[in-house]
Amino acid sequence: MPHSLPLLRWAALLLVWLLIGGCYPRDVDPPANNREGYVPVYQSLAAVQNVQVLTAQPLRQTGKIYIKDGFLFVVEPNKGIHVINNRDPEKPVAQAFISVPGVYDVAIKDSTLYANNTMDLVAFNVARPSRIELVKRVANAFALPQYPPFTNVYFECADPAKGVVVSWVRASLTNPNCYR
Repeated sequence: MPHSLPLLRWAALLLVWLLIGGCYPRDVDPPANNREGYVPVYQSLAAVQNVQVLTAQPLRQTGKIYIKDGFLFVVEPNKGIHVINNRDPEKPVAQAFISVPGVYDVAIKDSTLYANNTMDLVAFNVARPSRIELVKRVANAFALPQYPPFTNVYFECADPAKGVVVSWVRASLTNPNCYR
């Protein structure tokens, strides 16, 4: 029995140490009412469907790139498609900008460029890049997600009454109801 007393003292000391260690504040999540997340950017349906060929625009952000007959078709996500004459790779020349709100994907077959225009599919004749024209629109060809293209994030729930969601921006949210 003489050896059990020091063992009990060590056990009591360990128990006190564990209890005191539990009293220190821990890193906790910020209050539920203030979180970083994403807010939808809306446009009216008429504005979204207003695709047009414009003069060349500055390239700010790149997405997919297609090459066809010496021309580059560079997607700027959610904005449009840059048309660049690359027949002389040493001196590429920005030729036009096809404004396609909500675009993120393109494909080219023969002389037709296909792109998503938020929920619609649009087709352009690009046989003559100096005279690009819209030839067809297929309405509601794609399901339009009502959430940002990220996971494990809070976001402001999309409200179809405000228009069509064309992109998402990072923002500080108060009491976000949506999480993905």
